Amino acid sequence: MKFALLVSLFVAQFAPAQEILSDRMKGLRVNGAVEAGLPVADLRTQAITIEFDVDETEPPDLHIRVLHCDVDWNVTRNNFVNDDTQNRSKAPLRYTPASDGVRFYRYHYSITIPGFTGIDRFVYSGNYVFEILDERWSEVLARGRFFVVERVLALALKITNRSLPSVTSPENQVNRIEVGFTIPRPEENNGETYFPLLLKVVDVYRNRQLYDPWRIDTDDQKPNTYVDGFGTSSLKFVVDNVTPGNTYRTLDLRNETEFPEDRLLRAGKGADISRYQMPPGTDRHGTSVLSVGSRYADYVPFRFELVSEMPQYGDVYVVGDFNAWRPSKQWVMTYDENSQRYFCDGSIRRGQYEYQYVVGPNDWIALEGNDWRTSNVYSAFVYYHETRLGGYDRILGFLQRVSAGGREATSQ
Repeated sequence: MKFALLVSLFVAQFAPAQEILSDRMKGLRVNGAVEAGLPVADLRTQAITIEFDVDETEPPDLHIRVLHCDVDWNVTRNNFVNDDTQNRSKAPLRYTPASDGVRFYRYHYSITIPGFTGIDRFVYSGNYVFEILDERWSEVLARGRFFVVERVLALALKITNRSLPSVTSPENQVNRIEVGFTIPRPEENNGETYFPLLLKVVDVYRNRQLYDPWRIDTDDQKPNTYVDGFGTSSLKFVVDNVTPGNTYRTLDLRNETEFPEDRLLRAGKGADISRYQMPPGTDRHGTSVLSVGSRYADYVPFRFELVSEMPQYGDVYVVGDFNAWRPSKQWVMTYDENSQRYFCDGSIRRGQYEYQYVVGPNDWIALEGNDWRTSNVYSAFVYYHETRLGGYDRILGFLQRVSAGGREATSQ
């Protein structure tokens, strides 16, 4: 009963992407073994890894709980699907001490799920929230999102370029994304029947941006999405206003000679400038690589700086893998009139990161530009509303594609 009550006390509706809620923790990262390291597990073999650091004198006995969510990331209020005896760790999480000489954290936690007693497998596919809890299961220290998928549907994912009419360049350059599939017959899928009218939602994510997908929903009347064949066994979900944006900027703090300790660090080549009209280059689709195994695998203070003759953009945020690619108040920039720069100071563990500047709340183009030639990893999730066991949302299909880019619109 105690743990069942905790579910209702601690789990927020519309749970955000990866989020640290306590100053006891730092450096939360979640990765999977798919393109862009997206946190995608499956019902059989594929797991995800959750990592974070703790700076305390003694290693705390932390715990983890996972909770199934609906398509909108609301926790599924269903005791069959969210069985509290099967969705939490049975022993404190394991840790490794930091390397000698590291000063700003003492213990590193790396958790693979499923993979330990209490969460040794997933029974149901769908959206999931994990929560890291304290020693007494009384406080949520961090939470985040991941996916568990099934491979029931054989998806076809097509990405092409489209030019939006009556929109000026570069905002008119968008990707058209088509997600098609045919529902298998019962004899093709162990006798299980799927009803076309319950396949209503497809979400498309770009790279590692987990908090704001493009949604194709049969119940919506949005002008840039539609569904062909709804109610039949062959369906195609289409969204044609996906802005490719621009490739990410790179920050590499691994060289301790170039970025020494005990000072506020800045980019060696000077402050950043707007890339609104700049062509894309190459990137790693938003992933990061941390320094490990030495005294320099530590956190350092770094100042992001962006040149602007006046505070013309309003709120500007720094986003990257160090904050789950999510604009937040902790990473909003301040404008300094004397230097004519926006700046933001943050503590970042040494490593190589990609990052961008976002004009609030969600404008990825004003400072970074937008270009068909940008290569992105697009991830499509097909949801099915299962009516059995009280009802819950499954993910019956998952597929990723890397967009090829191009300089002009492609004929349809």
